[in-house]
Amino acid sequence: MELEKVIALVIVGVAYYYIIFGKKYKAPIVFGLALIVAALKLVEGLEPDNISRVVDFNTLGLLAGMTVIVEFLKKTGLFQFLSIRIVKIGGKRFFWTITGLMALVAISSAFLDNLVTIILIAPMIFLISDTLGLDPIPFLILTIIIDNIGGMSTLIGSPLNLVLGSVSGLGFNDFIKNMGIVAILSFVASVILFKKYTKINDEVLGRLEKLSDVDERKAIVNPKSLRFTISIFFVVIILFALHNVIDIDLSFIALLGAILVMLYHKKEFNDISKEVDWDTLFFYAGLYILSYALEEIGITNWLAGIFMPLNGSKFLATLVIFGFVSVSIPWLSAVPGTLIIAPVIRILVNSGFSTQFWWVYGISANLATNLTPLGAVQNIVGVNLLSKQIGRNFGFGEYIKWTFKPYLVTSIIGFGYALVKMYFGG
Repeated sequence: MELEKVIALVIVGVAYYYIIFGKKYKAPIVFGLALIVAALKLVEGLEPDNISRVVDFNTLGLLAGMTVIVEFLKKTGLFQFLSIRIVKIGGKRFFWTITGLMALVAISSAFLDNLVTIILIAPMIFLISDTLGLDPIPFLILTIIIDNIGGMSTLIGSPLNLVLGSVSGLGFNDFIKNMGIVAILSFVASVILFKKYTKINDEVLGRLEKLSDVDERKAIVNPKSLRFTISIFFVVIILFALHNVIDIDLSFIALLGAILVMLYHKKEFNDISKEVDWDTLFFYAGLYILSYALEEIGITNWLAGIFMPLNGSKFLATLVIFGFVSVSIPWLSAVPGTLIIAPVIRILVNSGFSTQFWWVYGISANLATNLTPLGAVQNIVGVNLLSKQIGRNFGFGEYIKWTFKPYLVTSIIGFGYALVKMYFGG
């Protein structure tokens, strides 16, 4: 291997080491290391006039546009209103109240940012657990799990899916069609498992009535803003579903929606600069460059070559790839792991493997994010919020102790569904 490629490989290795074990400044460090690879011309094709072919600006534009819309929607109080209303509807039927709240989490994470969902729902979860005198740990762990499961159902539901869509070329409707059913099945299984963790007596149910005294209408702080912003949000989602028909890229739809919301609220770009998740945008840009470097070095082809002999057996190939992804993604993290493995799947599919392997990857990777705090950024944030709530550190091992069974059960469901897709999905 040429010296330049060896140096590039070392830099990529350092970047991924910091992604997994680093505590702070991940975005600038990862992006900075990617710039070093490009600036030193360690691999071909990273010149400024070619960088748009390496970094998927459609994905970054989609993420930026949706972030702006969601930030304005978040400020209206809609999610607090919905949470309180669900508690009132559930009344003393505690299990159905939690199921309703988790349905809200799943739906929110399917169309909003997973991290935003956790930040919005966690305070309500803690309020319920405090009022009932219950341990908040199973409540928030379930919220994290459902957040990831709900996000897997749509292209915009999780950063992992955004990257997978950009690598595979799969569209908004493809994700709903192929991932929706397994997300629903995993949701049901996770909620049923949760029921075993909680024992509710009459005294606890009596306390639940206290929450019904809260007037949910007071949560809406700006009704006019809510009506306009949610209207734009739904129009954007509809256009996402129709983007192949109208032939407009998803990023343009999201950014135009964001512009309309900004103009309605009379905001300049400088006014919303704090609302845009710049760390994530630069983090993704750096990862795209590093992923490209791995392909140019030959690591991606090398990994694909390991799986090539499996092409003759759908079952064995599905089992091995599903298992490999399920074990690796919880440690590599969702987006960094996808930018390593998704190009491998692309090589396999282009070499004769079934296109269903895109969904083998999508299902296994999304479900695997639940196993460890490293699986996704919303896991880390959820753990930090939980640690503050319980007044002690909620450790890595303790997290896995709570999530292993849901991870295992949903992964078995996902594997079964992937096999059905493989043999009957066309």
